[in-house]
Amino acid sequence: MKSTRFLMTFPVPEHRWSASSEATAATSFARWRIHVTGVVQGIGFRPFVYRIAQKHGLAGWVLNASDGVTLEVQGSNDQLARFWEEFLHHRPPGAVYETLEKTEIPPLALQEPAFQILPSREGGVRQPTIPPDLATCAECLAELRDPTDRRYRYPFINCTHCGPRWSIIEGVPYDRPLTSMKIFAMCRECEREYHNPADRRFHAQPVACPACGPHVELRSESGELLGERETAILLAAQAIRDGRILALKGLGGFQLICDAGSEVAVQTLRQRKRRPDKPFALMMTEDMLRQACEKPSEAVWRWLRSPAAPILLLRRRLPPHSHPGEQNTGDTRSAVSEEQSNQPAVNPAEDSRTENGAYAVANAVAPGNPYLGVMLPYTALHHLLMQAVGRPVVCTSGNLTEEPMAIANDEAFQRLGKIADVFLVHNRPIVRPVDDSVLAEGEAGDVFLIRRARGFAPRPIRLAAKGPVVLATGGHLKNVVGLALDDQAILSAHVGDLDNVLAWEAHRRAVEDLLRFFQAVPEVVACDLHPDYASTRVAEEFAQRLKAPLFRWQHHVVHFAACLAEWETPRSDPAFDGVLEEQPGSVGIEHRETEPLPLPLLGVIWDGTGYGIDGTVWGGEFFLYDGRSFRRVAHLRPFPLPGGEVVVRQPRRSLLGVLTACGLAERELEGPDGLLRSFFTQTEARILLRTVVRGLQCPWTSSVGRLFDAVAALLGLGARISFEGQAAMALQFAAEKAYFASVAMIRTDKPRMSPQAVGETPGSSSMLSVRPFTLTENMPIVLDWQPMIESLVAGVHEGVPRERLAFDFHRQLVHAVLAVAEYFKVQGLMCSGGCFHNQLLRRLLADASRARGMTAWFARRVPPGDGGLALGQIWLTRQVLRGNLTPGRGGVAENVNTQFNEKN
Repeated sequence: MKSTRFLMTFPVPEHRWSASSEATAATSFARWRIHVTGVVQGIGFRPFVYRIAQKHGLAGWVLNASDGVTLEVQGSNDQLARFWEEFLHHRPPGAVYETLEKTEIPPLALQEPAFQILPSREGGVRQPTIPPDLATCAECLAELRDPTDRRYRYPFINCTHCGPRWSIIEGVPYDRPLTSMKIFAMCRECEREYHNPADRRFHAQPVACPACGPHVELRSESGELLGERETAILLAAQAIRDGRILALKGLGGFQLICDAGSEVAVQTLRQRKRRPDKPFALMMTEDMLRQACEKPSEAVWRWLRSPAAPILLLRRRLPPHSHPGEQNTGDTRSAVSEEQSNQPAVNPAEDSRTENGAYAVANAVAPGNPYLGVMLPYTALHHLLMQAVGRPVVCTSGNLTEEPMAIANDEAFQRLGKIADVFLVHNRPIVRPVDDSVLAEGEAGDVFLIRRARGFAPRPIRLAAKGPVVLATGGHLKNVVGLALDDQAILSAHVGDLDNVLAWEAHRRAVEDLLRFFQAVPEVVACDLHPDYASTRVAEEFAQRLKAPLFRWQHHVVHFAACLAEWETPRSDPAFDGVLEEQPGSVGIEHRETEPLPLPLLGVIWDGTGYGIDGTVWGGEFFLYDGRSFRRVAHLRPFPLPGGEVVVRQPRRSLLGVLTACGLAERELEGPDGLLRSFFTQTEARILLRTVVRGLQCPWTSSVGRLFDAVAALLGLGARISFEGQAAMALQFAAEKAYFASVAMIRTDKPRMSPQAVGETPGSSSMLSVRPFTLTENMPIVLDWQPMIESLVAGVHEGVPRERLAFDFHRQLVHAVLAVAEYFKVQGLMCSGGCFHNQLLRRLLADASRARGMTAWFARRVPPGDGGLALGQIWLTRQVLRGNLTPGRGGVAENVNTQFNEKN
């Protein structure tokens, strides 16, 4: 008996493998048993196997198992070879092969019935084989728009290639009785399709039609029925056009929708949702997107049109007659007036455009922001609603700010009744909340996740080795929980910030849901080192209940580990990479060994806050990883944070701390043109300065995130903010104005700025308007920001444009990274933490690293921010349990001075 096990990757040149090389020998007939794991349930995989087996005249069977799909095929060598070729290279959309095991077994002597699909089989190790929720496919959209089709304009149309999956599944194997669709008995026609192997809906578990499936209703905020089915959708669209706010029960939870062109409607939503500034996501058709946004890259288009259908951050379209380097940051409205945008019209396609032909997007959608978060309609209900509305709409999570998303009708009426005017609901239960995913693009092709949810969860991240079952509870902000099974890490959908009781409960439910769904009993629990995080408390609770060891990991080491987990295994998420392939449908097999990452690696881990092992707040860290340990070899010079956590919403306090630490606070408070005079009253400033001197409610931090806040406040970009990261985003946007203006000058052959000044090939940092960081010679190295801050203060007083100062600040950050990397003579950087959501910082650092012959790896398949912490916690815990890592305190090894003094 011969058995071959392969690791699947994408793509491989066709000549490397041929079916004939795999044909079994000598006998006229052969039989193969094939077991495949990956995303192979819920996407029409068994019907695909059935059809190609029938096509090539093979006998045998296929069935779903808890750990994948198993099949047996029997026929001649030629028949099997042709089957194998098609099986490898023409899998259905959405299928992802992780492992593939083919075993030759003795053929059956007796006559076997025609190839058949057998009932699902329980048993085996439960693997995360369930696909995420998928956007409506082209075939279903064609039927949705066909008046002769029985599913014409049916908002719940789906097939094996699209529709709900993770949001409706209650357990595995993935069969209808284990989904929330079990309450809908199939009509005769749907049942015929479901059992017909030649039909696209063969074994499509959510299959339904207007006669037997879910339906929509429009209700008032008090629950009064206003309309049903088609009428409900048309009335909901008219409510949006009238400037009202709609709560829509979507695929994975409720969404709040209003007219994106109406300043009044958007501001009303902001007030009711208590979200004064944070950008709203938009839903648009492709035509609307082309009018409202700059031309997306090919990589971005692929993601927008992919089955994941995430939100992408796209730059706003420039107003007419703008300078090539200018960017619309929201100060110039390219929208119809409020009166016009709130008037219903006979032809929605006409009244939704401005005078220059662009679709209306109100400034209030993303105030002061050159980016719009845009997604295409991804369910049939969205398509029908968008067609009726005829203009871009705000489409944001159905919750009060900082609360979890509502998923049940009764819950929505209770929690969203003071936000929404009308409710478009349906009667298909949502099993678990699944929010929209968000991606952005750094340099061309560097598309990365900011929020990993719909379209991605619960697709696994492949790990380099197998190990014990690990439960990871993630961090406190942007929480995601994780579960390690075998050689895979399953990450939950985005849970959110754990700042209130409702969020705590949602976090605990997410943990329990993963354990129940995969019937997993954790052998180890992992969490953040911070003792007061809600996720830490939940980890302690589960560890005690399970009598399992609890590992506590330092926040920034975990960010580094998450990036290592992603990049040490090529194609750790092959479905993610497959979106960007030229031929995403091709599949191959590859035997070559994985190229090891070049050690030592320098981790550049920058974010807002994280609990440091020395009792301070970390956030500007450099770790050296040698394959056995993580050593903190450099960090930002610490500075005080007057008032503690309140500084997160008051960048002016970070600025006061920085200026106090370098002796400039008194001058900038008392001088006639002092930069702090408009930020504080004299009394308030004196009180805060005393807290710094006495060390009362004044922690010290090495955080680059807080340094971003301080510089933003210094440049007048945000003394007070309403959401974390707002000031840092404003600083990025100001810097991008100078960056894109510089690029435009180069492209138009205007010799005003060299490529070196833009940052593609970094020259001396002394040529910039901002002075560089200085590096101390002691270990760990301290990056002193004082010369940089002093030059920024001087630049503001001298009237240097703040866009230039912001851009040069970014470039000096890049020069500082290069200086540390050259000191330790590393070949590779790993960059993670919330600061690397900054597209400009990623772009500049990637360019500069290439110019110096180094490789910079950035968190991509998992968010660089706290949404990736669970993966890092899993990786660290597994490494320690295998004896591959010297853990130190929370993952930070000691004796840095001795080691590097001897080395240098």
